[in-house]
Amino acid sequence: MDKYKTISAFNKWLSPINLEKLSIFSKKSISAFDAYRKKLDFKALLSLLLYGVNEERESLRDLSTSLTLSPLQKEIGLESISYSQISRSLNHLDSCILEEIFQQLLVSVQEKTRPNKRNSLYLIDSSTFSLSKKRHPWAAFRKTKSGVQLHLKLCFMNDETLYPTDFTLTNAKEHDVNQLELLVDQAEATYVFDRGYLDFDRMDQLHHEGYFFVTRIKKNTKYHIFEDFETPSETVPQIISDQHVALGSKTTLTSRFRLVTIEDEKGKQLQFITNRFDLSASEVSQAYKSRWQIELFFKHIKQHMTIKNFFSQSESGVHNQLILSMIAALLTFLIKVKTKTVKSIFQIKRLFRYAIFHPFEELFCLLVPS
Repeated sequence: MDKYKTISAFNKWLSPINLEKLSIFSKKSISAFDAYRKKLDFKALLSLLLYGVNEERESLRDLSTSLTLSPLQKEIGLESISYSQISRSLNHLDSCILEEIFQQLLVSVQEKTRPNKRNSLYLIDSSTFSLSKKRHPWAAFRKTKSGVQLHLKLCFMNDETLYPTDFTLTNAKEHDVNQLELLVDQAEATYVFDRGYLDFDRMDQLHHEGYFFVTRIKKNTKYHIFEDFETPSETVPQIISDQHVALGSKTTLTSRFRLVTIEDEKGKQLQFITNRFDLSASEVSQAYKSRWQIELFFKHIKQHMTIKNFFSQSESGVHNQLILSMIAALLTFLIKVKTKTVKSIFQIKRLFRYAIFHPFEELFCLLVPS
């Protein structure tokens, strides 16, 4: 406990970020950034923006006003800064540096959680963030709307151990299937995604390249049955069938996959296609059910990480804020891993906001009561 006494919860939260270990390119970019901004250098800006994202500040003006708090002034080393200065700095921030910081944190997380084929899944989904067309004309995708789409990959180990591992940002009109190849990059890992990503050619490609997947098929999908596997009699949800199949018509069949059909608690039949033959039918169903966790993650960052209100009107500013939200998510997850608390990420965030400028030992006592 003594090692936590002289550092605030805020500084402990930020401490996994090590700017000195970034690439030469990033360090040169930071030096160039600092050369023109003596008051608000890169480190101070990063700390201030991460504070704003995590504390749900509604605007840069609100964030600027936050610097009237003496503890925040002490932590960041700034007594005041105008919102216009923050805005200019956010827009000129090199997203490549932020992405490298995200990767640096991800390495720390993976070293501590050690995900592998048997203990983890990778959940893939996307969510649209609506923007004002007047303020963000560069992101137009309908006559009256603008928007960006975050395509996300989460590592899921259990309901309390999940974190972002990769993401791409596109215009909202970009189709999900076009991003699948960018997010699927680890052979022998199992990917869970919605049927919006379903494409027979890509499924065959994933299978032949050594990737595993679990997804749903569309209601009108045709398939040819080669074998019916034995199914357990009493399960929740009920297993209707477990079959060895190929998708498509008789002339253009895919590789042979496994089709699991279940009936959920509401009496609705759902069909899952996978190339994992080592799992039970119930485990296949449970794997797809875990996809709900990525929906909750999107809900969290939209409602509790300022993503319902974007700080900037520019494309670079919006993208940078989304990357900052991913960095903040990993920083909070690292607090959970390091303290070994059983509390959820949402509970940690709430307690962190309460004790943010207190000594870290106070937050530790809240997270791990004796």
